[in-house]
Amino acid sequence: MNPSHMKKTRIAALVVSCFGSQYALAASISYAPITSYVGDPGKVGDPASWRTPEFLRDWGMRAIGAEYAYAAGVAGSGVAVGVVDSGYREIHPEFMATPSTPLRFNSVTASGGTTGPTPGFWNSTYNDSHGTHVSGTVGANRDGGSDPANMQGVAFNATIYEGNTHKTDGAVYGRLTNASATNTPDKDYISNLYKAVNTAGTAASPVRIITSSWGSAPSGESYTTLAGLTSGWNFLASPAGNGPYTSWIQGAIDVAKTGTIIQFTAGNGGFANPTPRGAATYFMPSLEGHWYTTSAISTVGQTFNADGSINVPGTQNFNQCGVAKWACVTAPGNQINSALVRADGTVGYQSISGTSMAGPHSAAALSLIMERFPYLTNEQALDVMFTTAVQNNTINNASGVAVINPTAGQIVAAPDSRNGWGTVNLKNAMQGPGQFLGVFQVDTQGYDDTWSLNISDVAIKQRKVEDAVEAATWTATKAANGWTGLIAPPAGSTDAQISDFTTGMAREAARNSRVYEGSLIKNGAGMLTLSGNNTFTGGVTIASPSGGGLVATSAHALGSGNVTVQSGTLATRSATAVQIDGDLTMQPLGVLDLGVNFNTGVALNVAGHGSLTGGLMISLMDDLTQGILASGVYDVIDFGSYDGTFSSFSITGLGDFHYMANLLYNARGVELAFAVPEPETGWLLLPTLGLLFVLRRRKRVDD
Repeated sequence: MNPSHMKKTRIAALVVSCFGSQYALAASISYAPITSYVGDPGKVGDPASWRTPEFLRDWGMRAIGAEYAYAAGVAGSGVAVGVVDSGYREIHPEFMATPSTPLRFNSVTASGGTTGPTPGFWNSTYNDSHGTHVSGTVGANRDGGSDPANMQGVAFNATIYEGNTHKTDGAVYGRLTNASATNTPDKDYISNLYKAVNTAGTAASPVRIITSSWGSAPSGESYTTLAGLTSGWNFLASPAGNGPYTSWIQGAIDVAKTGTIIQFTAGNGGFANPTPRGAATYFMPSLEGHWYTTSAISTVGQTFNADGSINVPGTQNFNQCGVAKWACVTAPGNQINSALVRADGTVGYQSISGTSMAGPHSAAALSLIMERFPYLTNEQALDVMFTTAVQNNTINNASGVAVINPTAGQIVAAPDSRNGWGTVNLKNAMQGPGQFLGVFQVDTQGYDDTWSLNISDVAIKQRKVEDAVEAATWTATKAANGWTGLIAPPAGSTDAQISDFTTGMAREAARNSRVYEGSLIKNGAGMLTLSGNNTFTGGVTIASPSGGGLVATSAHALGSGNVTVQSGTLATRSATAVQIDGDLTMQPLGVLDLGVNFNTGVALNVAGHGSLTGGLMISLMDDLTQGILASGVYDVIDFGSYDGTFSSFSITGLGDFHYMANLLYNARGVELAFAVPEPETGWLLLPTLGLLFVLRRRKRVDD
């Protein structure tokens, strides 16, 4: 279909000056003022102003683009983050209240098993400095301190709830081969600890993410192969586990089921997969969306853009994302400077390495995304973090060997086995999701907002391909074991067979429930603006109350699927025609608000079928018409085909000027017949307007 362009007819009458009112685009969300120290040069709207020496003393801050969150007005205020680790030293200046910042770190007391009530504070009897270091990365004060090693946390305005493992980082979180009593965690206490931290928040600010870096992997276990990883998982979490300390993870799983995000670091063994707790989403895919793992990057291969922002974050090291790649990111983890507590209780700073340093970077970054988008669910905020991450310096070749990544520095396309989704990037994340990983149903809760990235669904389509391969393998496995048609493993199965059957069936159920097209459902009050060159294929549905809806400000804002307006408003505000590659269905409670520019052509081009009812509003965009309106007949919507008519029609943007207008429905779409007379001569144009209708109809028939 060739769209008809808006043009004046030969019998156009009067031309007048006019200053219409353009549709008000989405307003910024209001955030609590960032609090730091008197004289802080950081300014909203200026990312570079936040890169002070204090900021740069953790190189990871710039590697994740934290300055862009602060420039957006976001530093974690109102978001509660849980930390489960070896306690925190509360007298460290990074954790204390400052003249400008209230006390944000809170001890959580838990008990269970043989462990009595234990607060979150560091205790020299049973703790080391690990938890203090991790806590500094999460939320240390931005205080402008004079110590040469003074640093700040990623979420320096967030509220932190601290749970203490009652152990050092040497505690073994899996199979306890030759583990001493000192390194043996109390399974019931740890299980209770997760629940205590999860409930420590307030009704207004509940704990939304718990980050865990505590403990060490069992000696002798290898996670390079799936068989080795499965063996570790079976001990840790399977009902058929063969050790006395298999149930602590149940507390974390129970918390994840409440909707809180659980983050476990991937481990430091250099294996092709994370540790079993980090890879839990492989064995329990129902945890996806509420559980993820973090691998680390070094500065090898790191590059910057001309404006000082990160380009290529670095190179992945330590354990890879492996089978957990769909729930894995990377973050800075080499020589990270953060808070220290010494054995005698004195404090300072120290640089150490490991995925334990990466996890708090990603978890704190997620808390900033949660503040930036107060209407998103925890799972949706996690999706934003995944789909806006940046690709690292290396990827794996077919043999699993690291090779240079030809698309390093670009926004993620689909996760890979080395890097998962890549390195968290807050510059991108502040702009909204980069992909829809299925149905993205969002209630904007009265907020107006803009998503400006180019939203695709490349990753979920890649997952469809991978799922098909996995499904074929699983079908063969079931046939070989006599499991076809069973819903439970047969009597007499070994522990390994029970585990394989349970995991296989769980993954089959997840595949069967997965939607392999990205789509958007817009609910709730408030206007959500899409401004990117979007390519998601699953379509758009608007089901918002009056006054709420969606604004398309680019030609391809609506992706390439069908668009349905059940209720609320679909508005277009683009200098070129907004494209709908599928069908447009307008239902009785829906309103189509077209931003019309008389000088540039049709406002909406629907390649498929249009089903019309509800209201049509023409909003004259005077900044594009340059204040000049002419009487005439103008194309506003082109269809491949359509049926029905709009039940109501109005025009905005003319102010106090007099005009006459009506809609004309023809074989190819909808036109606006429009006359702008002087007030005292308006009655003279009534015949002209009618003649415009007749002549335009005849021209359409002749065409």
